[in-house]
Amino acid sequence: MKKILFLFIALLAFLYSPAQTNNGWEEWQKTSCYSKISFRLKYIGKNGEQNMWKIQFRNDYPNIISFNYHVTDKLQQYNLTTHRKSLPGKKQSEELDIYTTYDDIYLLVDKVSMTPYPEDFVDCDE
Repeated sequence: MKKILFLFIALLAFLYSPAQTNNGWEEWQKTSCYSKISFRLKYIGKNGEQNMWKIQFRNDYPNIISFNYHVTDKLQQYNLTTHRKSLPGKKQSEELDIYTTYDDIYLLVDKVSMTPYPEDFVDCDE
């Protein structure tokens, strides 16, 4: 009976481990300014001098949006990359690769537009 109980507990621990259920992805996080734009990160590992990350975005607005995203170090002293992304309503993006020299990064989203074009930017809602 103890063996069955041990196997049952081990199976539950395996099934509910975060790395197993999320495939290594962190939990979805709201951006600091826009409550309906979320992102998650996945650290892939070090490749020579570079750290490889995957980033994925989620749009909880009902319509298409576009936005800039900046990857910086945690102190936000060094801007590592800036990109513009369009994302249909109620969808999540494909996985995006980011390479950094830092193993701790910060993501900033700004210049959000309710169109696929960089125009008529909306104010922060947080």
